[in-house]
Amino acid sequence: MIEEFAKKYSIEKYRIDQFNQKYYKEYLSSWDELTTWPKDLREKLKKEIAFSKLIHQESNISKNRKTEKVLFKTEKGNFVESVLMKVKGRNTVCVSCMSGCPVGCIFCATGQMGLNESLDSQQIIDQILYFGRKLRTKNEKISNIVYMGMGEPLLNLESVSYSIETILDKDRLAFGKRRATLSTSGYVQNLKTFLDKNYGVKIAISLHAPNQKLRDMLMPKVSKSNTLKDLFKVLDEYTQNSNKRITYEYVLLKGVNDSVGNAIELANLLKGRLALVNLINYNEVGCLPFKKSDNIKTFQMILLNNGINCTIRKSQGGDIKGACGQLAVDSNKC
Repeated sequence: MIEEFAKKYSIEKYRIDQFNQKYYKEYLSSWDELTTWPKDLREKLKKEIAFSKLIHQESNISKNRKTEKVLFKTEKGNFVESVLMKVKGRNTVCVSCMSGCPVGCIFCATGQMGLNESLDSQQIIDQILYFGRKLRTKNEKISNIVYMGMGEPLLNLESVSYSIETILDKDRLAFGKRRATLSTSGYVQNLKTFLDKNYGVKIAISLHAPNQKLRDMLMPKVSKSNTLKDLFKVLDEYTQNSNKRITYEYVLLKGVNDSVGNAIELANLLKGRLALVNLINYNEVGCLPFKKSDNIKTFQMILLNNGINCTIRKSQGGDIKGACGQLAVDSNKC
């Protein structure tokens, strides 16, 4: 954002340092607060660069006050939702990289939207900064950032990559690499390209099925052309070289992928791999026929008894449609 402006006006490096300090680290709320810059330079900045490329529309807060879902509008008129979750003393921002999603997983409300727009890196960062400013007023800070909102990060690879560089840059947001997580449905070649960048952020794979046939049914647009065999080839190479664990997200759908047999098959698939399974009980949405599973504890116990690390995610924000798989603003179907 600031790079072209700085080049245009031959702005010295110390001015860029001042900008980064105020904008990224102190979460200033308007260009007028950039008081370390002379007024004439601030005025040029105000005229040429919008303070945010996302326009805040509304906010919804869950009954327990632990989740806030925010609706933004882009300059093109598309809508994006982002979520702040307060869990166990952590403030986690769930960012979107798209308005809608092209992957179309049949159990996901966001997937029913299709793709409206891929966000640029600044629009992704704007979501983080929005919550950073809000938390600052309460003397709180963002603890973690997860790319688990609307969209498939690996289908918006350039913008997502640059936003991660901004997050990790010690002169800008300065987050530790293990405080950021990228979640993907598994586009193999793009995943390999991303991993080769060696950012060191946590990787979460939206798996949701223990075999190719069931995954093809649940996630047809990604699974059929990015097989489990090819996906695990890339992941195994990554874990072998990095010794970093992969998280596998598994949404349990009643009567679809939650049987004892499914659990045993998943345990066999992951046996010997550096893995953590994150079980997510389905967050129901009115437009889709799927229901919550009754077998989540049994499913977890089977995995644990087979030596697979496994946790159950406590979903947040279901009452404001801010939980996993529920983000679906302006969809005609949900």
